[in-house]
Amino acid sequence: MSYDAPFAGIKVVDLSQGIAAPYAGMLLAQHGATVIKVELLDGGDWVRISAPKPGGNTALSVMGNLGKQSIGVDLKSPAGCAVLWRLLKGADVFMEGFRPGVIKRLGFDYTTVSERYPNILYLSMSGFGQTGPYAERPAMDPVLQAFTGFMAENRDLDGRPMNIASIPVDMITALYAFQALSAALYARRDEPRGRYIEASLLQGAAWLNTYAMLQRVIYDGDLPGARAHRGVYPTADGWILVIVSGRRGWGDFCRALEHPELGDDARFTSVVGRVANSATLAPILSEILSARSNAHWQARFSEYGVMHSVTNESLDMLHDPHVEATGLFSHLQQPGLAMTLPIPGIPGAPALQNGTRRATAPLAGADTETVLRAHGYAASEIADLRARGVVSASR
Repeated sequence: MSYDAPFAGIKVVDLSQGIAAPYAGMLLAQHGATVIKVELLDGGDWVRISAPKPGGNTALSVMGNLGKQSIGVDLKSPAGCAVLWRLLKGADVFMEGFRPGVIKRLGFDYTTVSERYPNILYLSMSGFGQTGPYAERPAMDPVLQAFTGFMAENRDLDGRPMNIASIPVDMITALYAFQALSAALYARRDEPRGRYIEASLLQGAAWLNTYAMLQRVIYDGDLPGARAHRGVYPTADGWILVIVSGRRGWGDFCRALEHPELGDDARFTSVVGRVANSATLAPILSEILSARSNAHWQARFSEYGVMHSVTNESLDMLHDPHVEATGLFSHLQQPGLAMTLPIPGIPGAPALQNGTRRATAPLAGADTETVLRAHGYAASEIADLRARGVVSASR
């Protein structure tokens, strides 16, 4: 065990699909755990074939599988189930992401697995949770954005609720699942048994939207001050986000705009006043900011300590001098893809090095033979399993 690999020696068997649970497993791998991804024989995890240009790896499959080993197993066959039981021997963590009820029909629910391996930590990930009237509803990130009010808090100029495309619900749910597993691994040192852990996109989305929800509870359904303190405004050559904060924030902002008179205008000197007069204030700010370039305003706001950022396109950030100077991204080659992919460093984990296990997302079933040999299967047994279609064929 070390700071670079605190989970070295931890074995994880990962049956999850999609991105939320797989990403949690990927984080375990990045911190040293051996994570065995068990995939379907017909193309593997569905995210591998969800992109217009499938090559065995997609954006989601790379994000969710860096550092893992992949084995293809037919879990609908008795022989495939026998393979999975062999993989579970000595495992510390078992992860599944099927709809409620599916894993029990396969014979690997928590009760059954923990009877044989009582020390195991078992994670179930689902959309709406394991119980309740919506438990069996199919759900993905955008569904929970809509359900929890997150989309309603992010409306366009016409008032239409907007879906945030960068899968925030999946990401936050994955992080909660990772922290729950990490805490459980720590606590298990003094516990005689493992435990069952449930995580759902519903839980993650609820926390993602908690700030807005609590604001509405506290202020009787309204969100006072939010749009008075921050805004995205057009400039002469793009858009810029500005946030006004602190006791001196409004005055500094007005001086940066070269309109100090706004700082003395009685309608705008207080938060309450800016909220009450936001319909008047917003057009004034838009007119001022639209007259000059992003570069001009960045220089002015930096000089006066005003929080701000140009609204970059996703790829613009890669070439920002600050991002380049900090070495935030590693450009990694991945199986099945012709280009290198920019992958940000994971906080607290060592830098990703091209060609290493931690920096590689395997193709579906790529490690079948390696995994089976590590679990005591002889070459003849592996050949037999492949010939019967129980595990992935040779690559």
